[in-house]
Amino acid sequence: MIAKTFLTGQTFGRTCEYLCQDQSRAEVLAAEGVRMHDYRLMAADFEWQHRLMPGKEKPVYHCALTFPPGEQVPDEQLVQLGQRFLEKVELVNTQYAFVKHTDKEHLHMHVIANKVDNDGAPTGKGLIIERGIKAAAQLTAEYGLRQDAGKHLDQTHREALHEPDAKRYRIYEAIHGQLPQCHTLDDLEKALLQQGITVRYRCHPDTGERQGISFRLENRSFKGSRVDEEYSLGGLQRTLALQEQQRQEEELRQGHRHGMRHGF
Repeated sequence: MIAKTFLTGQTFGRTCEYLCQDQSRAEVLAAEGVRMHDYRLMAADFEWQHRLMPGKEKPVYHCALTFPPGEQVPDEQLVQLGQRFLEKVELVNTQYAFVKHTDKEHLHMHVIANKVDNDGAPTGKGLIIERGIKAAAQLTAEYGLRQDAGKHLDQTHREALHEPDAKRYRIYEAIHGQLPQCHTLDDLEKALLQQGITVRYRCHPDTGERQGISFRLENRSFKGSRVDEEYSLGGLQRTLALQEQQRQEEELRQGHRHGMRHGF
């Protein structure tokens, strides 16, 4: 089983219509907090909860859990998998619906959930694509499901992402791998350039002060906050400052230990 996360920015209305309208291929297996017999009512229920936090952009979480050709999973187990999956990606205390599609040779179930929870607070924040990939791999092993023969885990992860999400995730991996070794943003920029990723800054027109950051890989460009909330300009600056503080503290500790050993 792999998890394919969609970051299309579609509304609940469009998403529910796509998932549920064609009843010859779609079956709603379970739902929480929304009506499941009519996609228009389902969308209205999702939208009502979104109004608890109207400033929340892109409240729709949409993911497909797909299985290798020939693998059959009972509906009851599909619902269990969907519930466990939402827990692992930290989409909790919120509305959801599981919709099985039968229009392809391989079994797949769509998961739609509200990123505004039942208390009007955001849920599913941060690296939800990465959590989805890991959750699918963990549940595949836990439930004894099949993985496509001959597929390596990293290849499976790539298949779980659609373009441009695959590029966004590659940028995330590059930053995640390089940032701990960097002292400044210039260090990060040079390290990313070696992996084909360019960095651009949005600057104040009068002062020239950096106000935002974006990353470009091939034909795709993403704001830092779209790659990950911690990779906005402010987030990166805070991380670099914290890393530098930790390095200085470690140097002081090492100097103290060195002095103790030599009786200073």
